[in-house]
Amino acid sequence: MKILIYGMGGMGRIFRDFFAARGYYVRCYDINSDLSEIEEREVTDFDVIFLCVPMDSIEEAVKKIAELNRGALVVDIATIKSTSIPFLESHALQYMSIHPMFGPESEIGLSNIVVVERSGRHEEDAILEEFRKAGAIISNLSYSEHDRKMAEIQGTAHFLLFLFALTLRGRFKNQYEIASPIFLILHKLASRIINQDWSMYYHILNNAEKTRLEIIENARLLDEILKDRENFRTLVEDLRKEFSNYKDSTFILDSYKATVEVQSIDELRGYIRALDSLILRLVERRVFAGKKVALEKRKLNQPVEIAQIEDVKIREITGRTSLNPLYVSEIFENIMKLTKEEEYRTLGVRKKIAVLGPHGSYTEEAALRLAGSRLPIIYRNSVEDVFKAVETGDADFGLIPVENSLHGTVIQTLDSLMKYEVEVFAEYESEIRHNLVGKRNLSLKEIKTVFSHPQAIAQCSEFINNYIPHAEIRYTRSTSEAIEMLDETSAAIASELAAKLYRLHIIKRDIHTKTPNRTRFYIIRRPDGDSENGEITCIFFGVDDRPGALYSVLEVFYKHGINLRKLESRPSGSRLGDYVFFAEAEKRLDEEVVEQLKIRTTFCKIAGVFKKIESLDVFGAASATEI
Repeated sequence: MKILIYGMGGMGRIFRDFFAARGYYVRCYDINSDLSEIEEREVTDFDVIFLCVPMDSIEEAVKKIAELNRGALVVDIATIKSTSIPFLESHALQYMSIHPMFGPESEIGLSNIVVVERSGRHEEDAILEEFRKAGAIISNLSYSEHDRKMAEIQGTAHFLLFLFALTLRGRFKNQYEIASPIFLILHKLASRIINQDWSMYYHILNNAEKTRLEIIENARLLDEILKDRENFRTLVEDLRKEFSNYKDSTFILDSYKATVEVQSIDELRGYIRALDSLILRLVERRVFAGKKVALEKRKLNQPVEIAQIEDVKIREITGRTSLNPLYVSEIFENIMKLTKEEEYRTLGVRKKIAVLGPHGSYTEEAALRLAGSRLPIIYRNSVEDVFKAVETGDADFGLIPVENSLHGTVIQTLDSLMKYEVEVFAEYESEIRHNLVGKRNLSLKEIKTVFSHPQAIAQCSEFINNYIPHAEIRYTRSTSEAIEMLDETSAAIASELAAKLYRLHIIKRDIHTKTPNRTRFYIIRRPDGDSENGEITCIFFGVDDRPGALYSVLEVFYKHGINLRKLESRPSGSRLGDYVFFAEAEKRLDEEVVEQLKIRTTFCKIAGVFKKIESLDVFGAASATEI
C-alpha cells in the first residue's frame, strides 16, 4: 500500500510519520515545492491519498486529485464534513471520511478517530487497524449526524475559549504568578487555538450557530440563578448527577506546571522537582496500564513482549525530539522493561522463552506445546538473536531448531552454540506439517509466487515441482514473514497455526514430502552447572591436522561403550581446511572420559547435557517435565 500525504501542514506530518514508522511506503506532496517530496505527475502512483489541506483549499485539492489519480482511495480528514464530502462525491472519487479528534504534535494513542463514511475498499481496513494497534479509539458517526455532534463538542469548547480570551483582552498582562491552575490551563488552551489557522475555527464556530445561541441564553440563565443562593445550590446538585467525571482532575491541574516559564535559579529548581514528581507519577501510571494490558493478554493468549511494536514506539518517540536518540531510546527501553516486569509478575510468569518469530512460526508452535501459553514467549528475528537473548538474560530459555528429519542439521544453531555462553539442557521433537496458504482460495494455476523459508521450500519441493512449477520461488527469513509478503496472486508455505492467526485460506494441506517430517529443537539456558539429570552430552572439539587424529578421539567413545548419535564438522573460521567437530554422545560423560578427550583434542567444550522433555514450567519453578 503506497500512501501519499497531500498537504504538509501539521496533520500531514503526523500521518506521514505515523505510517512511515510502521514500514509503509509514504511520500508527501504539497503545492509548496519546498515541502513536496514528489512531482505533481507522480501523484498517480499511489494507492491511498490522505487529504490534509486547510478546509478552504479542499475543493481545489479534490479537483486536482480527480485529474491525476481517480483510482486512489482518498482519506478525508476534514473537521467539518460539509466542507469536504460534497466535493469528493461530485468528482465521484472513492473515499473514506474520518475525523481525527487531535491536533498537530498530539499522540494518536487514546485519541478519538471518528469514521464518517467508508467505500468498502480493503485499504481502509489496514489503515483503521494501524490506528487501533496504536491505541486510538475508533467510533462511528453518520455524515448527517457528524456535523451536528461536532457543533456540540467542538463548537461549545472553542466558543467558550474565544469568549474567555475576548473577556480578558487587555486585562491580564502575563501575571502568571497570581494565576490559579484552572485559569492557566484555560489561558493556555485559548492561546493555542487563537494561534492556529483562524479559518478552520471560523468553519467550526459557524457550524455551531445553534449551540452558540444556547450558550448565550444559558449565560443569562446562570446569571439569574446566581441572584439566589438556594437556586444555585439546587442547580449544582442537579448538575452533579451528570458531571461526575472528576477523578484524577488534580493530575491535570498539576500537569500545567510543566508549561510554566521560570527564570530564577530557585524557580528552576522548583520546576525540576515538579517535573520529576510528574514523571514519576506518569511512569507509575504507565506501569499500572501495562498490568491491565497483561490481564487482557492472558484472555487473548498473547505474548507480553512484542518486539516489533516496541521498535515502532521507540522510533516514533526518538523521531519527535532533538535530544540524543541513544539516551532517549535507553530511557524508554528501561521504562518498557519495568512495565514488562510488572506484567510478568501480574501474570505469574517467572521464566521467559525466546523463539524464532514472528507469530505463526513453527518454533512458536513448538513453544506453545511446551509452555502451554504465549504469555512468556519472546520473538526474535534469527537463531543467533535467540542465543543473544539467553546469554544477556533477556530470556531464561531459548528454543531453537537443531535438526530436521528431511533436511538435516540447522547449521546456524551449531555455529551459535559454539559462539555463545549458553548450554543445552533439554530437547523437544515436533512434527512439521506444511500448508499452502493465501489471502484467498486460489487455484494452483493462479499462483504466481510462493514465499517461504528455504527449509520449508526444500521440504515441499516435490509438491512445488509437480503442481506449481510455473510459480516463482521467493525466500524469506521465516514462514511467518512469508505471510507478510502475500498479495492477491501469491501463496506462502506456513503452518496451520499461522493460517489461523493471519486469517488466511488453506489452499492445500500437508504439501511436504510424504515421509516423517519432524524437527528436533534444543532448549538452551545460561550455564548453571545443574546437569545431573541429563542423558545426552553435546560436545565441540578440535583435532590436529594429521592422519588418525579424529580416530584417536572417536576411540575414547568406543572404549567406553558410548554411542555417538550425531557427528558433524564445521569450519573453525580460522583458516581453510581447519575444522571443528560437533557430537552428541548418548551418555552423560564422566570426568575420566572428558580428561581423555582433552588429551587427544586441541580443545574440548561441553555444550550441554540434556534429556528429552514434553513440557516446560514457566509459571512455577521453571523445571522441565520428563516424558
